[in-house]
Amino acid sequence: MAFDFGERRTGVAISQSLTQTAQPLTTISNALGKIDWPTIEKLLQEWKPQEIIVGLPDDSEQNKVLRRKIMKFVHELKSRFQLPVHTHDETLTSDEAYFHLKKQRQQSKKSINKKEIDKIAAAILLESWMSVNLPT
Repeated sequence: MAFDFGERRTGVAISQSLTQTAQPLTTISNALGKIDWPTIEKLLQEWKPQEIIVGLPDDSEQNKVLRRKIMKFVHELKSRFQLPVHTHDETLTSDEAYFHLKKQRQQSKKSINKKEIDKIAAAILLESWMSVNLPT
């Protein structure tokens, strides 16, 4: 399971390690900057992942505050759920998700929802992590 953590929303994706494919699952709202731990716990109980992957942006100056928040989230995940938690570079996953949706909707007037971008970004993150860390 992967989390594309954001201060307002966190995209979630699940994977099938056998096929090394990921699918977007949901987007969790972080109301007033507070993490929705009950929803995360429910997802973990339902899907029973063996590992958790969390996207981590590059260490540029503009991402320092977000990186600290993400590392706090990672520590809390480990503490609460006793599962292996890994971080993986999330650079450009949201951009890739946006362009994927835009291409998909070229013929449609339907607007692109940020919640969709977040969960697709989590799937892209998860597939990227699997391509590097799982045997082919």
